[in-house]
Amino acid sequence: MNARTEDKIDFTKIHKDLYSATVKIKEVNAGRGTFLSIEAIGAPGGPEFQAAIGKLYALAYTTKFGISKPKGLDFKVCCLECRYHIEDPEKTPKEKWRWQLMIRIPDEVSADDLEQARQEIRRRKELETSAVQRVEFEEGRCLQVLHVGPYDQVGVVYEALLKHAADRSLAPSGAAHEIYISDPGRVPPERLKTIVRLPVAEKS
Repeated sequence: MNARTEDKIDFTKIHKDLYSATVKIKEVNAGRGTFLSIEAIGAPGGPEFQAAIGKLYALAYTTKFGISKPKGLDFKVCCLECRYHIEDPEKTPKEKWRWQLMIRIPDEVSADDLEQARQEIRRRKELETSAVQRVEFEEGRCLQVLHVGPYDQVGVVYEALLKHAADRSLAPSGAAHEIYISDPGRVPPERLKTIVRLPVAEKS
């Protein structure tokens, strides 16, 4: 079930520990959630990446205003998130990075609701969003920190997370996860805020 704030589901308020962070690394527990998700391979920020973002937001907003809200289920469209499924970013060319863009949605939004929204998008925008799927997953124990600055400088933050984990006998146990708090169309690169999350587990 999802808690509600003023009759509107707002995950940034319900899960403040997951959608806020400081420059000090902290440990969080990321429980099961429901997301709109689209996966592909390509350079982050490239044409395919940007097209995928457009499809995600089209489906999220059409579901909110055209399907869910008329049924009495209102929610704030949440932050854009991305999980990177890469074994070694240093050795893998960016055009071969596998990524999973996501937007969190209420658990109550069904596959049928999304199909209705897809049909509406096809009719109104002639845009195909069938690649966007409804997924559920749980990350569990994670380290999390805030990165302030350009996206291409986030590697320094990952190095800090890995060192923090190693110092505590922890090891990465899942995909690197970024949550984009700022709008890059409105905020200059040096002020962009990104939450960086890394699932971890005790070293075996």
